[in-house]
Amino acid sequence: MFKTIKRQLPVMALAAAFGAVTLAPALAADGKALYADKGCAACHGEDAKTPLQEGFPKLAGQSAEYMLNQMKDIKAGARTNGQSVDSMKPIVEDMAEADMKAVADYLASLKEAPAAAAAAPAGAPHPGKTLFMTKTCVACHGKDGKKPLPGYPMIAGQDKAYILAQTKDIKTGARANGKANAMQPVMHLVNDDEIAQIADYLSTVK
Repeated sequence: MFKTIKRQLPVMALAAAFGAVTLAPALAADGKALYADKGCAACHGEDAKTPLQEGFPKLAGQSAEYMLNQMKDIKAGARTNGQSVDSMKPIVEDMAEADMKAVADYLASLKEAPAAAAAAPAGAPHPGKTLFMTKTCVACHGKDGKKPLPGYPMIAGQDKAYILAQTKDIKTGARANGKANAMQPVMHLVNDDEIAQIADYLSTVK
């Protein structure tokens, strides 16, 4: 009887170990690896903050919530403006939500330490900064576009061409997903020249 039990123990141990492996939760998706494997660097740069051409956004340090929602909207067809359909949709179509979240979390982790405040230049402030403050932009995107409300993008330092394109698309209704619906009604406060000045100012913010 004892010999039988001894022979069964290794088998039981192996079964227990196998059960522990099969019951263990799946490893979390690797956002950094997914960013590389999906070819994201081809447009947004290897560091996610050096787009390879004008009109593409910088993603490093952006809110994970915002980026996840944008990827989900592009996948679902709720966001179709700009490069969303031709460049992004084919990439996110076969991504599970867990994969998109992993990429968003990875990109959010790339936020740099805040730079020391630079001395204000002599003379009048950039006209775009004045417009940013007076045309209600600051209410949702925060001071200098750096500290947005939840669900809104950080727009400080973004590519000027990208800011211009997205702002105009929101104004015309070409982009109407997410918080764009909240921004669209206030777009009557700015004309095209003012939008250009705001975009120029934001692109210079560090």
